[in-house]
Amino acid sequence: MSDPQNSAPSPAGAIGPNTGDPAERGFRRLAPHLGFLAALLLLAFNMRGSIVVMGPLAERVGIDLQLSGVQLGLLTTIPVLCFGVLSIFAPRLGQRFGLEATLVAMLALVALGQGLRASGQYGIMVVGTIILGAAIAVMNVLTPSLVRRSFPTRVAMVTALYTFVMSCGASIAAFSAVPIRNSMEGDWRYALGLWAVVAVFGFLCWLPMLRYHHHAQGAASRISLWRNREAWWLSLFFGCQSMMFYTGVAWVAKIFLDSGMSESEAATLLTIFNIFGIPAAFLAPLIYSAIPNKKLAMTVLHIPLFIGIPGFVFATTDLPYLWAVCLGLGQGSMISIALTLVGMRGADPQTSAKLSGMCQSLGYLLAATGPVLFGALHDMLQSWHIPLLILFVVVAVQFVAGLRAGSQDKITG
Repeated sequence: MSDPQNSAPSPAGAIGPNTGDPAERGFRRLAPHLGFLAALLLLAFNMRGSIVVMGPLAERVGIDLQLSGVQLGLLTTIPVLCFGVLSIFAPRLGQRFGLEATLVAMLALVALGQGLRASGQYGIMVVGTIILGAAIAVMNVLTPSLVRRSFPTRVAMVTALYTFVMSCGASIAAFSAVPIRNSMEGDWRYALGLWAVVAVFGFLCWLPMLRYHHHAQGAASRISLWRNREAWWLSLFFGCQSMMFYTGVAWVAKIFLDSGMSESEAATLLTIFNIFGIPAAFLAPLIYSAIPNKKLAMTVLHIPLFIGIPGFVFATTDLPYLWAVCLGLGQGSMISIALTLVGMRGADPQTSAKLSGMCQSLGYLLAATGPVLFGALHDMLQSWHIPLLILFVVVAVQFVAGLRAGSQDKITG
């Protein structure tokens, strides 16, 4: 008899006997998959928008509430810290309560946290931000496990779709926040509250998925991934790409500004950096899965970074739009490849969840140091030259880790 831990992952397993018309039986087999896919995409849409929406509103929030820089910074940095600190505990929740029940509960907490952030009272906003960050940390970790379990033969495709939707949610949040605030006579609480409504909608749509609820079965693994060399390579890869992204978001515009560009042009270049990451996030897993030689596939996907990093460092203002496009393509590719590898390399859904927790915990803790480290070096040296040279080191380590992490052998733990 096969192990239920590995053989009962698909929601299609909940379908009854093969009776009736063949077309009806086919639809009944397909419907749960479509339902899970739609629910997964709604989940992804909520995984970044609620966080990103604060960024464009931060200055007005700080003025209206008379906040210091540290107080305002907490509202944007707490979620990333939650990702790093709490991700390691998320697999236990999925193991204890099941993926469906845990994710439904996390969507409810996202709605609660975002609703508290829309209160306009700073202390309550901090509490809401902690709840929001903790819930999304769990969602980040368990989503690759859900993909691995429900779509075991389509991990790359489904990861591409949910990463694309996650990026779209972040972009929509960033671009709509100020117009919504302005349409409400400058009241930014409506822009925050809208994402609480989005989370409630996702929660309601996920409730039917509870019919497929199950607990992981089988004996618990006694082998820790922390002793697995391959898990460490994958964690290092995840950490490097996260560090590059958050450092880029924090400092790319500033670096262009300090090179003599106008504020509007620097903002445009940052927008290009973010926008070109969206199609890259969708296409990268498909390219990676289509190339049999995974070392070659990893090399191909690093080409934009191999072009963009030297150009950005040594010829910042010569072809800035090309560098922004290359950096966006490269970074967008890396996050989706990291999530794809987490889903593909786990020997089973439970291992994928533990692997996801380890990678994201270490990765986001490393990512949180990037903006601070680069900013501190710039302040100390009064130059971007040395901090930018560190990008070479980061991308080199990322590339080596990616080559090692891209093995097709399954990780057990």
